[in-house]
Amino acid sequence: MNRVVAAIGLGVTVMGVIATLTTLQPELLNVLIPIILITIGGVVAASYKISEDWGFYMLLWGSMIAVLGVFWAIAQYYPMYTNTLAFLYIALIGLAVFLTGVRS
Repeated sequence: MNRVVAAIGLGVTVMGVIATLTTLQPELLNVLIPIILITIGGVVAASYKISEDWGFYMLLWGSMIAVLGVFWAIAQYYPMYTNTLAFLYIALIGLAVFLTGVRS
């Protein structure tokens, strides 16, 4: 079951990344790339240090809520990028599901 969850998460991540790349504007790269690298790097690095599962899940999904807040703020100033941010968030949800499936 865990492999199925991980495979589904990886599939959603791939589809979200492809959809994001099709709508991405060059101006948004300067804003999104640091956010993506910090979020993914922080979650993956912290997942190796946390021994309890509940701490991992709190960190993972808590960071997803924080990213959603950042994306909402970006969308307020750049409404033309709402679709790109939505697809990117779908990709991050897929990554979180993948990490949850691998971890459990």
